[in-house]
Amino acid sequence: MKKQVKRLAIIVTVTVVAFLIGRWDSALYPGPVGEITRVHQTQSQDTTDEFNNQDSQITQKLTVKMINRSDHVIHVENDYMNSQAMTTKFKVGDQVLLKKQNGEFQVDTIKRDSTLLALIAFFLASTFVYVRFTKMSFLLLSLVVNAAIFAGAILIDVHSKIMPVFLLFALLAIILAIVSLRLVLGRTKQARITLLSTIIATALAMGIMALVLKMTGSAGVHFETMSFVTQVPTPIFYAQATIGVLGAVMDESADIVAGLFGLHRESPHRPFRDYRDAGLSVGREILGTLTNVLFMIFIAETIPMVVLMLRNGNNWSYITDQVMNLGILQTVVSAIGIVWAVPVTAGITAALLRHRDEEEEARL
Repeated sequence: MKKQVKRLAIIVTVTVVAFLIGRWDSALYPGPVGEITRVHQTQSQDTTDEFNNQDSQITQKLTVKMINRSDHVIHVENDYMNSQAMTTKFKVGDQVLLKKQNGEFQVDTIKRDSTLLALIAFFLASTFVYVRFTKMSFLLLSLVVNAAIFAGAILIDVHSKIMPVFLLFALLAIILAIVSLRLVLGRTKQARITLLSTIIATALAMGIMALVLKMTGSAGVHFETMSFVTQVPTPIFYAQATIGVLGAVMDESADIVAGLFGLHRESPHRPFRDYRDAGLSVGREILGTLTNVLFMIFIAETIPMVVLMLRNGNNWSYITDQVMNLGILQTVVSAIGIVWAVPVTAGITAALLRHRDEEEEARL
C-alpha cells in the first residue's frame, strides 16, 4: 500500500510541476502573452442562419495584463458565439497569445501549453512508474518515430502528390505497424506473426467495406460531410479507416499471439486444435471490450457537434445522417476487422507453433 501511495505521489508531483512550468514559461514566447484579469460582457445579439439555426453573438471586454512585456495592462474585445463551435469564451485567469493588428492588440488564441505539458508529464510519469525503463524507452521511441513518419506522409500528400492518397496511407499504415512491433516486441517471431495477422485482417475488413459500398453505390454514406477536407473525400475516408482498423486489429492480434506463446512456453507439443481453441477463447474475451472502446471513442469525438446540432433544433435523424454517418461506418468496419482478427490470428499462430513443435520432435 505504501508503495502505491509513493507512486501516486510521484505522478501527481510531476504533473503539477509540469503544469506550473507551463503557466510560468511566457518569457520563452517571442510574441506578447497576457493573463486575463477582468471580463465584462458588453452586448449580446441573437443570430439565425439560412437553415434557421439559432445562436447568440456575445462581446466581451477583456482586461489583460501583459506577463512577458513588463506589467502593462491593455483592454481588448472578444466576440464569440454562445455555442463556442468556432470561437472561444474567455474567463478570468486564462492566459492568451496576443497579436498586434492596425496598431491595436487582439487576442490570437488561448495559451494551452500548461494543460498540454501536464498531460504529457502525467503520461510519462505513469508509464515510468509502472513500466520497466527499457520497455518505456522503446515505447517512447516508437511514438516519436511513428509521429515523424506520419508527418512525412502528410507533407508528401500535401506538396508532392507522388501517389494516390489511399495507396500512400495504406503503405503508411503498414510501415507504422512494422516500426511499432519492431521497437516494442523486437525482431521476434511473435512480432512477425502479429504483423502478418494484422495486415490480413485489416485487408479483409477494408475489402468487405469496399465491396459493400461498391454493390450499394455508397447509398446513404455521405463522404462530403467530412470536415475541412480540401481533397476528394472518399480516398481520405478510406485512408482514415485503414489506419483506424489496423490500430484496433494490431492491439487484438498482439494479445492473442502473446497468450498463445505463453501457453506454448508453459506446455509445448500441443495439437493444432488446442492452440487454435485457446486463441479463439482469448479473442472472444477481448473482442466485445475492444469494440465498445472504439464505439466510445467515436461517441466522445461526436459529442460536441451533436450537442450543437441539438441546441439548434435539429432532430436525431438529421444528426445521425449528417454528423454521425461516417463515424458509425468506421466503427462498424473496425468491428469487422476485430472479428476477423480472432480466427486469422488464432489460425496462423496455431499453425506456426504446431510447425515449431513438429520440427523439435523431428530433431529428437
